[in-house]
Amino acid sequence: MPKRVVDLWSLLTQCAQAMANYDTRIAHDKLKLIRLHCSPYGEATERMAHYFADALEAHLAGTGIELYTAFAKRTISAADILKAFQVYVTACPFRKMSNIFANKSIGMLTREATSIHIIDFGILYGFQWSCFIQGISLRPSGPPKLRVTGIDFPQPGFRQAERVEETGRRLAKYCKRFNVPFEYNAIAKKWDSIQLEDLKINRDEMLVVNCLYRLINVPDETVYENSPRDDVLRLIKQINLMFSFMELLTGHITQLSL
Repeated sequence: MPKRVVDLWSLLTQCAQAMANYDTRIAHDKLKLIRLHCSPYGEATERMAHYFADALEAHLAGTGIELYTAFAKRTISAADILKAFQVYVTACPFRKMSNIFANKSIGMLTREATSIHIIDFGILYGFQWSCFIQGISLRPSGPPKLRVTGIDFPQPGFRQAERVEETGRRLAKYCKRFNVPFEYNAIAKKWDSIQLEDLKINRDEMLVVNCLYRLINVPDETVYENSPRDDVLRLIKQINLMFSFMELLTGHITQLSL
């Protein structure tokens, strides 16, 4: 018999709508139907439906936090993440193009700088900076000093800064390979709790603030009345105002890029 065609997108939407309306009976019925036609080993839509169904089921059972915590504790090597990232940018080049555009813009703005400080909100594994490091190593006047403040969310468990610190060690090895003087400052905490002094800004460096795609993970006013996202944006404005004041004092040209 030919395989029955089922609109999994509609079923997932109907299940989510039923949950939003607290209609658990319909939600359970839709989930059962989705489970009959999805698979973690099927074609793309079937795989997508399988994992969305897992998430909906966890939400329905009230176990979403436990599921996320268990998943976050899984140790996945940076090499495996890089392989997945390469597949991702091959299939969907938008992320690659945005990294290239950001790095080109930063490179142009800092082409005369002898010391660059990049504050990267959401550095994750630092894949964006390998090409940038290689690029500045080729400058005719020699590579500038590079200082990176890598900011990310704390991981569950006792070693909350492990991933962001490992990113720093990996970037340090890459800079050593290309003879780029390097310093790294790791920050693993809620972004809205970061203070200006945590960033260890010096007045003799060209400063760049980078934040690609990750600010969406910081709740806005639709989640909390006092928006954590607004606090992060205020911090970035503080950095800009601080360096504008330094320009008046020292004549040093600075740029802020978000």
